[in-house]
Amino acid sequence: MHTYTMTFVTGDIMGLPSDTESNEMIIRAIVTEKLIKQEFELADFNWSGSYTFDNSLSYLNEPYQLNAVVEVCVKLDIVTMRSREAIYARCLHALKLHEVLLKRIKCLTNLPFGPKCILCFDMNAIA
Repeated sequence: MHTYTMTFVTGDIMGLPSDTESNEMIIRAIVTEKLIKQEFELADFNWSGSYTFDNSLSYLNEPYQLNAVVEVCVKLDIVTMRSREAIYARCLHALKLHEVLLKRIKCLTNLPFGPKCILCFDMNAIA
């Protein structure tokens, strides 16, 4: 199995707490709930070795009209990779079971339509 970075996007407002750095559990709950309700779209998945943060950052720029990007970095087997639904379910499972931790938050502020954020969950962040 190889590690892949899945990129989920939404145009919805995330409703994140203002002090995002100290609220990992709240942010995890918000993301998990939105995944359960299928409120994210799986936009992309890449082998983590060829993935850069700029990939996610590009979704917050024109021509996209998105407010949030969530990266989930987990190991995928070949069977899971055959289906978008299976990939989605695998990422939800990883969040629910705390297989991944919130590694990075990047919010772009001072924008005319409010902040846009990238949330990065990574299994490698678990020590």
